[in-house]
Parts: sequence; structure tokens; C-alpha cells
Amino acid sequence: MRAKPSRLGPVLKCAAFLLLLALTVQLASGVLRNKNYASASAAFYEEPKDSLDVLLMGSSHMLNAVAPMQLWEEHGIASNNLAQNGQVLPVTYYHLQEALRFQRPKLIVLDIYKAIQDSLIDSTASLHYTLDNMTFGLPKLRAVFDLLPQGERMEFLVDIIPYHSRWKELTQADFTPPDTTEKGAQALFAITPLPDFTVMPASAAAEPVEVALRYLEKIVALCREEQVELLFVAVPFATPADDDLSRQEVVNGMAAYAEAWGVPFVNMMHHTEEMGFDYAQDMADVFHANWRGMEKITAWLGDYLADHYPLPDRRGESAYQSWNEALENYHAYLDAAIAAAGH
Repeated sequence: MRAKPSRLGPVLKCAAFLLLLALTVQLASGVLRNKNYASASAAFYEEPKDSLDVLLMGSSHMLNAVAPMQLWEEHGIASNNLAQNGQVLPVTYYHLQEALRFQRPKLIVLDIYKAIQDSLIDSTASLHYTLDNMTFGLPKLRAVFDLLPQGERMEFLVDIIPYHSRWKELTQADFTPPDTTEKGAQALFAITPLPDFTVMPASAAAEPVEVALRYLEKIVALCREEQVELLFVAVPFATPADDDLSRQEVVNGMAAYAEAWGVPFVNMMHHTEEMGFDYAQDMADVFHANWRGMEKITAWLGDYLADHYPLPDRRGESAYQSWNEALENYHAYLDAAIAAAGH
């Protein structure tokens, strides 16, 4: 009597084929994907699990304003700058969920400039900057299904879709690991003099937008649930000459909400004199600090964190010796970039 053929063989072959196909698509996606801001995420994911004490989060204002390697050099703070260009607060909420899968920081420092923006995403491009560089997991899935209408989700779930034709543009950089010298930050080396820019007093306040407030409340709740301290900040920024200054007013308006939620808020716009920040030389453009401004902002924030939070100084710990080696590379990078910019 002949034995019945097993049905397990075809099932295993099918499963193996699908697994191989998924791995092939994943590898192809990694090569074809636009590498905008890949360095920031790569710098985060390469850190040992639960080794970071501070995460810096927000939009490009934070990205271009606070240097983790300087915080390390001056205070021994192990941090990472996870901010992304165009990242609105709803996206930051899911980015924070992702970050807490890999790190248990003592403090989240969140720039709240995007309290001005009443939308779930800034743009499809900026959402790709964040989601393309996140691992595939629940935070990414939640973000896609919460922030996007049904017809726009697939390109974020299977990101080879928007990049499948990019093979024509590939360069050596697409096959090279991202540069993680700045630990997620991005120093800018242009100078846009803005000597006439005026910082509004804290009393000039306007209501933050509803969407931003809703997701800020979610961020506050998540940090409390995970027992992570949260600090709101606003790093120095400027606005175009024809702006109605409402951006500053909205940022000022966040003070009342921070107080109501029991979250410390430091508006560094009102501490520029203390830090020696000069709008005539410390801005890269009308919104973002340059490398000089970054150095001053980071120094001031580092002193503030050291004075207000019991953060450990890791410089003498054997597990963090790679940070001291990375510091040499960081200074070499800055020196070369400043020289190349002609400053």
C-alpha cells in the first residue's frame, strides 16, 4: 500500500519561496530607497540597547540645533538626535514609540516648534524621511494607518513601490553605510545674517493648533506610562521678514499647556543673550541655526540638563569608550566641513 504523499512538502517550499522573496525585496528596497536622513536613524539603531540616556526629538529645528557629540564632550551625556526634517508632532509620537522599543532613556527633549502646524503630516516626502528609516513593526504600522488615508498607505508599507525606478540614479553612496559621525544631528555650514530679527516677549502668545495639542498630550501620556521624563524646548529660530510673527506667538502659547500638563518648558528664544546667540552670524537660513548657533545652543542646553536632571557622566565608563573615539572623528569632520565652506 502506497503512502499518501505528504502535503507538508509543497507548503514548506511555498513558505521558503515567500521568505526568499521578502528578503530579496527588503534588500532591494534598502538599496533603492532615497537615503535622505538615513544617517540619523542609522546612528540610533547602531547604539547598544538601553545605552542612551537622552533622546532629542522634533523637526529640523532640533536636527540642526543640538549636537550629541558636544553633549558628550562637555557633560558625558549619551544622547542621540532623532529629529527629522518636516516631522510634525503626530509623526513624532509614533517615532517616539519606535525609539522606546530599543532604548530606555531617562529624558526626552522635544522641540515643540511644530505646534504651529495643523496637519497629520507635513508632506509625503517628509513622512518618508521618518518612516522609511524605521524598522518594520507596530509603531510604523500604527503611524501608516493613523496618519494616511487608505489609498496612500501602500508606498509606506512596501517602500520599493515609490523607489522601484530609482535604479537609474544609483551611485556608490547607495551601497555605502550611512555616516553616523554626528549621532543623528545635522550641522549646517551656511551663514544667513539676520541682524534685524526681533524675538517677541513671552507675553505675546497665541493658541497652538488642535492637532498638535492632541498628539502632544499623547506624547505626555506615553512618557508617563513608560516612566521617562519629558522636557519641552523651543530652540532659537527666525522667520521670513514678511511673516506675521504668529509662529513665535504659538510657541510662546505652549507655556500654558506645558504648565497645565506638568511638563517643564524652556523657550530658548528668550535665553539667546545668555548663550551668546547672534542672529547676525548664527543662522544658516531664516529658520535654522548653523554650526556656530548649534555650538551655542548645545552648550547652553547641556548646562541646563546638567543643572536640572541627574544624568550620569558616562565618559569614564568602559562600555562607552567608543564615544571617545567617535569624538575625534566628529572634530575632524567639523574642521573639514568648516574649511570646505570657506569659514
